[in-house]
Amino acid sequence: MIQTLQTWTIYQVKNTTNNMEIKTVTYRRVLNLRNYESKSLEMFAELHPGDNADAETSHLMEQVERKISEQAELAIEAKDLRKEIGELNREIARLKSEKDNLTGVEEPDPDDIPFDPGTSPATSKDSDVRNYF
Repeated sequence: MIQTLQTWTIYQVKNTTNNMEIKTVTYRRVLNLRNYESKSLEMFAELHPGDNADAETSHLMEQVERKISEQAELAIEAKDLRKEIGELNREIARLKSEKDNLTGVEEPDPDDIPFDPGTSPATSKDSDVRNYF
């Protein structure tokens, strides 16, 4: 049988007042928006003598989390809507093409004005203009 030696060390710590004064609290949050995109928000608060550092830190963290969540939800929703618009535009183009195939008639191009082959559009002669007035 192997014997083990257990050593217990007891440290006595004197309760001393912490002389460190916290003057500012900073909180930063980075949020992943998908597709290798992220958004960050950082806020800081300046503490005054007598302020509760723990309470102010919690309040600052809550503010940052609430604000970045609001903005992130809007950014994700906007990205999803842009994606949906692209999908709808492709569906419209597909349906127009299907309609043209079913009717056998393509909608005319408004910029394509047909002329008889070998002729050019009629223009007024200077003498015609002078005789008109």
